[in-house]
Amino acid sequence: MPDSPPEPRHGPLAAPSRRLIPALVLVTGIGPFATDMYISALPEVARSLATTGAVAQLTLTAYLVGLATGQLLLGPTSDATGRRVVLWGSTSVFAVASLVCAVTPGAPLFLLARLVQGLAAGAGVVVGRAVVSDLYPGPVAARTFGTLASITFLAPLLAPILGQLVITHSSWRWVFGTLALAGVGMLLAVAWGIPESLPPERRHEPGLSRLLPRMADLARDGAFMQHVVVGLCASAGFFTYIGGSSLVLQTTYGMTPQLYTVMFAANAAGMAVTATVFRQIVLRTGPRILVAIGVGVAALASAGLLALALLDPHARTSVAWPWAAFALVVASGGFVIPGTTALAQEAGRRAAGTAASLQGGLQMLVGALATPLTGVFGYDSLLPMAVVMAGAYGLAVLSVLAVRRRERAAGRRRFGSG
Repeated sequence: MPDSPPEPRHGPLAAPSRRLIPALVLVTGIGPFATDMYISALPEVARSLATTGAVAQLTLTAYLVGLATGQLLLGPTSDATGRRVVLWGSTSVFAVASLVCAVTPGAPLFLLARLVQGLAAGAGVVVGRAVVSDLYPGPVAARTFGTLASITFLAPLLAPILGQLVITHSSWRWVFGTLALAGVGMLLAVAWGIPESLPPERRHEPGLSRLLPRMADLARDGAFMQHVVVGLCASAGFFTYIGGSSLVLQTTYGMTPQLYTVMFAANAAGMAVTATVFRQIVLRTGPRILVAIGVGVAALASAGLLALALLDPHARTSVAWPWAAFALVVASGGFVIPGTTALAQEAGRRAAGTAASLQGGLQMLVGALATPLTGVFGYDSLLPMAVVMAGAYGLAVLSVLAVRRRERAAGRRRFGSG
């Protein structure tokens, strides 16, 4: 496959190639998928590695820290070196680190391998977004982001289900054997379907002394950062749901593990549906209005969840009420996540890799902080979780309104305004 970049296509019918989309889905999706694929086997992991449950749980944190750090470092690196060289290196390291996780006999090496695995996985997420920004104009890029961003957030929802299938028929080590094979698949995807999208004349100078000013320039860009903030608020609410819903619903409402699995899968399916709708209509509406709709629905649903927690502190009502609220919040992500990704990437496309790294890295850091936050206040009540989610989506609403005021004041017509 030639390394020379294809020319960006500018026009209403411009679309990514048939090879590019499946290749980017694989490269961007495997990393988030590896986050919690083995979560149901954490007790077995602790026994096998002769360690404690707390250390086994720490392997999730190590991966998330690596995933966030990898995005922050490797996105800007790809602005200097080109996209493919970063993808080649990171997918190779991911495969090797996954294999080490599969065969390691002790907890310290397993923790280190998970951290390295996360660092390598971050490149796929962030460089995939940068490739799309390099090649395609705003509305077409937004449609592609609808696929990639949804995969990033759906993967942690679906991974435990697939992981349980692997564990049932083998052991937790084969989860990481499967991920090692997926790493080889990512290498093939880079070779087969992802061109070099950043020609030498558009690359930035390498080095930390150049990277920090580039990040600072984007951080001072209000148009870019306001869209990032909307996405961060939505991510905080989303990861609070992932981290707290299981214990809250099973402890407070008496939901069985089997019913919770059904609810979790149904909510993930709802997000898949809204993400598909986003892809189908974003070329006509633009992403901005879809982001506003998604944020509004999530804010109303989380406000309803807060009202339920205040009015029924002893959880005497049906579990269907919190389930419905969670379903609406998760489904809204199919509009909010790809929409804010597209808008922020458009605003920061002069340094697409750095822009993607700030977005993705900060989202993962927020997720790592939000996931255990409600646990600080205990899981015997819905109230702490509802407060965090309502606060996060309330801030998202305020951020959307701030974006609208800024754009009206600037008097600019943006592709995201429909």
